Amino acid sequence: MPSLNHVGLTVADLEESLGFYRDLVGMKEIGPVQEISGEWFDLLTENQGADLRVAHLELAGLRLQLVEYVAAAGERLSLLHRHVGNPHLCIDVEDLEGRYERIRADGRHKTSPLVTIAETAYRSFYVTDPNGVLVEFIQAGPPDPA
Repeated sequence: MPSLNHVGLTVADLEESLGFYRDLVGMKEIGPVQEISGEWFDLLTENQGADLRVAHLELAGLRLQLVEYVAAAGERLSLLHRHVGNPHLCIDVEDLEGRYERIRADGRHKTSPLVTIAETAYRSFYVTDPNGVLVEFIQAGPPDPA
């Protein structure tokens, strides 16, 4: 049976992105930063002369790969929720308000307002990572009384 190995995000600054996902999202860094280049990677990505730095993080069994192009980098995409192909990550948390206040106090990342999802008892907010990728934090509300 297939399983998900990792989700990869191309980033502008590996250290800044590592700080965001490690310190604000709460992911654990796995192993050292790797430097990758070579013909095999050029063929795999159809990107001649690529030279990268790669880091991996993990949270609850999900592995996130952050990739910074040192050479042969592409252009920055406009990452809006309504754009086709735009990714977002969603993280379950137990203290949504605390996480929201901590990220807002950090002051470096755009956040949405805290909202209650109308059809559920869930509460949620979005924060934009250093590369424009949306990260959603979500918390289940109290169960409906029976």
